[in-house]
Amino acid sequence: MEQAPQPEAGLEVVRTYRRSSSYSNRLAAYIRSLGWPAEAFALGRDILMMPSAIQAGLGQLGKHGSLINRELGSNFRLTLVLTDLPMATDAPVDIGVDDVCATCRACTRYCPPDAIYDDKKMVRGVEKWYVDFDRCAWYFSMTTGCSICVEVCPWSEPGRGPKLSEIVLARREKG
Repeated sequence: MEQAPQPEAGLEVVRTYRRSSSYSNRLAAYIRSLGWPAEAFALGRDILMMPSAIQAGLGQLGKHGSLINRELGSNFRLTLVLTDLPMATDAPVDIGVDDVCATCRACTRYCPPDAIYDDKKMVRGVEKWYVDFDRCAWYFSMTTGCSICVEVCPWSEPGRGPKLSEIVLARREKG
């Protein structure tokens, strides 16, 4: 991602989606071998993976429109396996993303098409971080990729997420 928006970064994204697709297909095949239905989705098709990932406790929505995970930051890709296999359920988590995004301006400052807003917006009746995807997609297609917002995000620095989360949540508790 350090190469964004160069073609090398776009190629790495494609390689990552290919690998993640392989993993989700293998997981679905394993679940089917146990006798349960399972279907893998690497690029989502008609399924919005982000809301499912947030509800499953994998992370929180960041200002840059990507999921932020406590350990991985934003430098990961989602895949999805739908199944009827009985499993324990998780719940949304609060790792302090909103606190950091409210004061951090890295992604808004470095976004070439100015697609990221500093404040939350009302989207279909819910206040949340919003990215102007018309601007983002236009730039993304013109440069064959981008992801600068993910690269400059402080959560994306390896090993920094757990510390950020701990500091922010402790500060919040102190009041």
